[in-house]
Amino acid sequence: MPLEIQLAVDEDAPRLAAIERDAYADNGLSPILFPGPFPQDALETRASGLIQQRKDDPQMRWVKAVDSETNEIVAWAKWEIIDKPREAKPSSRTFGQGCNVQACEEYFGGIHQKRHELMHGKFHVCRPLTRHGVFYSLYPDVLKVLDLLQTDPKHQGRGAGSMLIKWGTDIADKMRLPAYLESSPKAYKLYQKHGFNTIGVFTMDPKWGYGADVDPNIHFMIRDIPAEA
Repeated sequence: MPLEIQLAVDEDAPRLAAIERDAYADNGLSPILFPGPFPQDALETRASGLIQQRKDDPQMRWVKAVDSETNEIVAWAKWEIIDKPREAKPSSRTFGQGCNVQACEEYFGGIHQKRHELMHGKFHVCRPLTRHGVFYSLYPDVLKVLDLLQTDPKHQGRGAGSMLIKWGTDIADKMRLPAYLESSPKAYKLYQKHGFNTIGVFTMDPKWGYGADVDPNIHFMIRDIPAEA
C-alpha cells in the first residue's frame, strides 16, 4: 500500500483534526495540559480553526500523505515560507474546556519565551509547534518553516513522516532557504536524520508532576542551507 504526497484542502480538515487528536493521545504531557473532558463538538471546532488559520495565512501549505489504495489520509504537515517581515502581534490563543489553563499558559508561554531568546529578536514571525505567539528568525531574509507534522498512530512506521519532511526540505533546498521547527522528544531523532540540528531545549517545570518516565523537552531545531555541490 504505497503512499502519495498531495496538497490537502479544506474538506480534509476533519480528518486532519482527528489525526492530530490521535497523534497526541500518547504524549506524556497531554494528561496535564489537556485533562478533559472536552465538548462533543471539539473536533469540529478544531477543524474549523485549522481552516481559518489557512485563510489567514496565504503562505501556509497543508500537505498530506495518502494511502494510494484506500485513499485514506495517514499523516499531514503544515509548511510555511516566511519571505518578508511580519508585524509582531501578541498571542490570541485561548484555552477552552478540557484544558488546564494554568499549565498551558506556563508551558506554551515558556516555549514562546525560549524561542524569543534563541532567535535574538529578529524579524520573521510564524506559529510553530505551539500554534501561538511570535517567532523571531535567526535569518534576516527568508525561511522555510515546518509548522506541524502528525501521523495517525495506526500508520506509524510507513515512512509518511519522512516523506512529508522531504517535501518541504526539497523546496527549501531549491529556494536556498534554511528550515526551522520545534520538535517533541518522540520526533526529534527523525528530524536529525533529515539534517535538522538542535539549537535549544525547553523543559516543562517538574512541579507539574509528569513523572520520571515522561520526557518533558521541546527541541528547537534548524536545518541550514546545504553547501553548493
